[in-house]
Amino acid sequence: MKYLPLYFLFLIFGTCFGQSSELDFKTYFTENEIKDLNTIADFFQSELCGTKDRKEFGKCIRDLVPKIVDLERTYIPKNINYRKQKKLYRTISKNTFNKIWGLCKTWRTNEPKYEYESLCFSSDPDFINFVLDLGKTSGYLSRYAGILELGGLGNSNFIASNILEFPKSMNIDDRGVQVVFAIHYLTRNDNLKRDKKAIRLENRDLIKLNRKIKKKTVPNNG
Repeated sequence: MKYLPLYFLFLIFGTCFGQSSELDFKTYFTENEIKDLNTIADFFQSELCGTKDRKEFGKCIRDLVPKIVDLERTYIPKNINYRKQKKLYRTISKNTFNKIWGLCKTWRTNEPKYEYESLCFSSDPDFINFVLDLGKTSGYLSRYAGILELGGLGNSNFIASNILEFPKSMNIDDRGVQVVFAIHYLTRNDNLKRDKKAIRLENRDLIKLNRKIKKKTVPNNG
């Protein structure tokens, strides 16, 4: 597998683009990549909060976190338009996309096995080091970065549940945490939507297979 599965994240240039952060994002990203990261976070905020006003991001997410946690598999897919999300991918540079994501082959377990592409974490070292550095001041993100570094997937609600249970350890008003949050849940949305499509196609193939088996087992009375 060229990319290790799944998920996440980034940050953005402090005072010029939104809330300030202690990190110098230019250590990890080019100016164009920083603009792309802002575009990603703005899209996410617009879909969930109905505004791109970055001053409102923290309050909006704090209000939504209980719903995101309780309705794990439904709230994000219901409220983020997947067609718009796919258009978002085309508005950012290929270089930015590849720093965050890759495409992996995934298989469902039923026979015939249905193979499809899913969105994966790219394992880019700048990306990992960025999250590790961000984790120095944002609590559980250091653990999250460790999971990514080991090629793990992480809990789907790792960030939201941490904000809910330990609000002082995750500063959602920091622009870096916001970008991380946005990429995490956009990745989650993408995977849920692709998996839903895969289930539909897999069921279609199973129906075809069962019809063939049934046709072969019907006795020929001719």
